[in-house]
Amino acid sequence: MYKLRRQLPPLTPLPAFEASARLLSFTRAAEELYVSQAAISRHIRVLEENLGLKLFERGPRRIRLTEHGQRFQHVIAVALDLVEDAARSLRDQAPSHDLTIAADISMAHLWLLPRFPLFREEYPDIAVSVLASEREQDCLKDEIDLALLYGNGDWPGFDAHLLVDEEIFPVCSPEYLKDHPAINQPADLVNEVLLDLKGERWDWVDWRQWLTETDVVMPDTTKTYAFNSLPLLVQAAARGQGVGLGWRSLVDDYLQDGTLVKPFDRSLKTDRGYYVIKRANVRMSPETKILFDWVIRTSKSETGESISS
Repeated sequence: MYKLRRQLPPLTPLPAFEASARLLSFTRAAEELYVSQAAISRHIRVLEENLGLKLFERGPRRIRLTEHGQRFQHVIAVALDLVEDAARSLRDQAPSHDLTIAADISMAHLWLLPRFPLFREEYPDIAVSVLASEREQDCLKDEIDLALLYGNGDWPGFDAHLLVDEEIFPVCSPEYLKDHPAINQPADLVNEVLLDLKGERWDWVDWRQWLTETDVVMPDTTKTYAFNSLPLLVQAAARGQGVGLGWRSLVDDYLQDGTLVKPFDRSLKTDRGYYVIKRANVRMSPETKILFDWVIRTSKSETGESISS
């Protein structure tokens, strides 16, 4: 048995091969498996190097299976189906467990909490607990099924799927703007009361950085009030206490109902954003997959982005 096991190909690339062979597209396979196209190509290369032959012919616009690839596809597709059926049978016999989704406080309070009744209405039989914490290590514990976190997409040991790119812009209440009609461009903000976000995270954008990116020098005389929580800052802005920075998706509800407005149309975009995260190389339970797909579907529908099938 040991000798036989040594002759097996690497098992990790097999789902990538099966999806690529079925769809005849590395791009579509990557979308289906929620990984990058580069990851799919790397899996296929590892498999081909192990087998010592090519499984795909690569063209400028498409791929096709070689004769060896076709033979391998028939075997792998059946084998993965058998493994999936066996796993499904075991899961059906296992006691169900409540899901836990974690998020930082801003995402939990401003995005997840207002939308979660829609999930419960659509899936009343799936019990989900929510954990909100500013400590990433809390959100990435073993007992957490999914996490919604802010960053650049790099969490070792986890697969991260981008939900929304970071876009930051000034917001204030309609009443504040009415009382301060001279706010027409970034340079006008240095004379206003600015509600600033100051916390433990080094990568959150504050007013000085936002203004610098728009070629405005923020004088030391600018009046600012600091908050260590974005939900608190948003509430202060909604109550007319000054101009705050709003994050795309996190303040969209306030903009839609008119509680907050943009004094002018100017945004800062970065290479960061919010991601839905799951542990790498761990197959999601059917319930976790439903929650994962719901988070992506809800986010994409609100941002107007296409949803991959």
